Amino acid sequence: MTPYRWFFKRWKADVRYQYRVCRTVVDWTVALYLVVPGLFLLIERYVAWWNGEAVWMEEIPPFLLWAVAFLFSWWGAFRLYLEPADQLFLLQRSDWMKKYNRTGLWFGWGKRSLESLAFLGLAAPFFKHEIGFSWLSWIGIWLFLWQAKACLSLVRRMLAGMDRILLKGMMSGLTLVLAGALFVCVGSSGHPFGFYAGAAALAGCWSLLVRLRNHQKGTILTEIDYEQAQRMRWAALLLETSGVVHRRFWVKKRPLLFRHSNPIFRRRTASHIVAEAVIKSFLRSGHQLVPYGQFIAVCAFALLVTSMGLRWGCWILFSFLFSLWGRSFWREWRSANGMLHVWSQAGFQAHRAYRKAVFVLQQIGFLPLSAFLGAVTFGPWGMILMVPAGWALSYVIVFLFFRLEA
Repeated sequence: MTPYRWFFKRWKADVRYQYRVCRTVVDWTVALYLVVPGLFLLIERYVAWWNGEAVWMEEIPPFLLWAVAFLFSWWGAFRLYLEPADQLFLLQRSDWMKKYNRTGLWFGWGKRSLESLAFLGLAAPFFKHEIGFSWLSWIGIWLFLWQAKACLSLVRRMLAGMDRILLKGMMSGLTLVLAGALFVCVGSSGHPFGFYAGAAALAGCWSLLVRLRNHQKGTILTEIDYEQAQRMRWAALLLETSGVVHRRFWVKKRPLLFRHSNPIFRRRTASHIVAEAVIKSFLRSGHQLVPYGQFIAVCAFALLVTSMGLRWGCWILFSFLFSLWGRSFWREWRSANGMLHVWSQAGFQAHRAYRKAVFVLQQIGFLPLSAFLGAVTFGPWGMILMVPAGWALSYVIVFLFFRLEA
């Protein structure tokens, strides 16, 4: 097997592994209720912005757009797909390993061209307001983004191989500041000559970085650790989010809401007590509160940028999604508390606690979202009137979920 074929065999294996990780998250329900509506909303907004609805970009300084473009160029790992056993090949067949590394470097360089082209295509409506529609400028921007992303990703990989943590942090910060300033200056000028000159200079830097990387020695172990961390980054994020791995999140000792009141419901029935336990478990869990708050922010942004007709459809869709979130947490809590199954066999009606808990969990996020929709659409009075409207819609949606669960 040649180094060329060996590299692409590992690349295909990594693609299959990342695909399996994504499949554990995006099943048919997530695709139906999140991915498909999200793509539909993105296409609708993209067409509207391309046709001229993104005139609000004229009020934003141009350097902010180029700062976002620089963050895109900075983000991303440069993979060579090294494995722990490669240190044996490095010692025994160094020439063969150099060919493998060279293949990976040029493959990563070409891959950055496609990533830059995709980013430029998505951000095209915003760049159109800044530089107009000139093929000479567009090709120059693409080349400039391509070479900047290739150089920055390789520099970050080389910095990751440094042993001294303090020195590595200082070098990374210095590179981020200087490269960001130069990138934004070239982009804000808006002249095609600046894009082509910058791309040519970065291409020369890329050649120099490749030469330095090929002569780099004594970093095989740190690079293997880097590869393993990058390979597992999405799987690790999934494990942390699902609660299997606890590292940065927290469990609050007292609820974020209702912190000074012991009972939530006035009537002290068995179903109310179980529902309170579910609600307070949710409000104590950082694994739930952090993504729940992020989802509220994403939904609010979607309501802000969509048109009037589509906005109401999104509002109804978000009611379903918040109910799905509450139902998912109920099922997780129920599976973690085996006594609930014992109580159900003794005559406890768990469906009443389910209905109460899911309704309250849905209201925590959906009522503020309804108020936000009323404020954006109708003003202050709309914000007040949309709260009872959101409550009524939530009641109907949770009732439908209750009927399906029963």
